Amino acid sequence: MNKSVSVVMTTYDGDEVSYLKECFESLIQQTQQPDEIIVVRGHNLRAELKKAIIEFKSTTAFTVRDISVNERGRGYARKVGTTKASSEFVAIVDSDDIVCPNRIEVQFEYLCENPSTDAVGGYIGEFETVPDEIKGIREVPTNPDDVEKMAYHRCPINHPTVMFRRDAIIDVGNYREMEYGEDYELWCRLLSNNKILDNIPEVLVKARASELISRRRGYKIARHEIKLQRAIVQSGFYGWWTAIINLSVRIPLRLLPERLVRGLYYRFLRT
Repeated sequence: MNKSVSVVMTTYDGDEVSYLKECFESLIQQTQQPDEIIVVRGHNLRAELKKAIIEFKSTTAFTVRDISVNERGRGYARKVGTTKASSEFVAIVDSDDIVCPNRIEVQFEYLCENPSTDAVGGYIGEFETVPDEIKGIREVPTNPDDVEKMAYHRCPINHPTVMFRRDAIIDVGNYREMEYGEDYELWCRLLSNNKILDNIPEVLVKARASELISRRRGYKIARHEIKLQRAIVQSGFYGWWTAIINLSVRIPLRLLPERLVRGLYYRFLRT
């Protein structure tokens, strides 16, 4: 396993082609380019998305690996991508986000300088339509102790910003085949196995605020919250009493109208 960086990205039939192309362009513009990008996609990806991947492969100086999988959720897709990665470090990228130019360089240097840290994330800058017009910043704790404390009640690492040591993820069983919360469950499983997680106090990814909020609402998400809390309890990170407290807060939040949820997010969970 060489000390290099693999990017794992998932994309599916419902994704926007323009968003995918913007994401690809932001990866090309990295100050330290990855050694490979693994695009894990649904097997039924529509033609224009496939074309965008083919065009991307033809314009990069690094390897782009196009892997087709059955529709078994993003947890499964990221498990496949992490398993097939050939680098020591793996960076997760969401196909509808814009990666800040220095992200890979900053995280690569951090993990090289902090060999005891197994995963590191950063802040997300949220925008509505123009990436440079940041509406809010999703901050997370920036030392391992506070990351662990936050994990008892909220996801302590912004998943689209994470870079981790591949061996650490494989060591705890890799991503689970979950439809929701596969990142939060993985962080808790890492912590229950004495792995060290941290965050860099810097915006590393720009994301569309409307996409982030709309994906976290509805009865389906509320049901997934119960499954997620059960999985975290099974990981041994915390018990059912903490899970029940979390559900008493998280389920009502998933059922509120989107306008009200948006207001709460920007009032209490964003800077």
